[in-house]
Amino acid sequence: RAQHFTNYNAVMPPCIIAAGLGELTGTGDCTAHPRLGFRHKVAAVTTDLPLAPDKPIDFGMLDFCRVCGKCADNCPSGAITKDKEPVEYNGYLRWNTDSKKCTIFRATNKEGSSCGRCMKVCPWDSKEQSWFHEAGTWIGSHGEASSSLLKKIDDM
Repeated sequence: RAQHFTNYNAVMPPCIIAAGLGELTGTGDCTAHPRLGFRHKVAAVTTDLPLAPDKPIDFGMLDFCRVCGKCADNCPSGAITKDKEPVEYNGYLRWNTDSKKCTIFRATNKEGSSCGRCMKVCPWDSKEQSWFHEAGTWIGSHGEASSSLLKKIDDM
């Protein structure tokens, strides 16, 4: 079965994590890809065909989100938690986002539907294809001290 925009029967973030295509971010409900950040759309095909499973990946997003917090600081609805530590939810470590606050803001936003501020301010997102951005995300994926450096570079 095809799982795509307006026709999902599966929750995509756990599928992305299980397929080794990303890690959960500080927004609590979005995943990030190591090179693309979380500015991507997801579609999937679910099947009962026996396939060899991939493994989840760890490219440092958990450590990075602990340090950064820019998405929470810039969320106009206050939906993204400012907690430094994720909590276990359905077997995954995640930050709990208030999806009701987010939905109400997106539906009543006088500047148009949606918001996307969390994606716009995330230092991990591809703002441009350059060696500088590639170097920054490589630096940011090597622990909390490196993550702090990437955040400071992005602030500049």
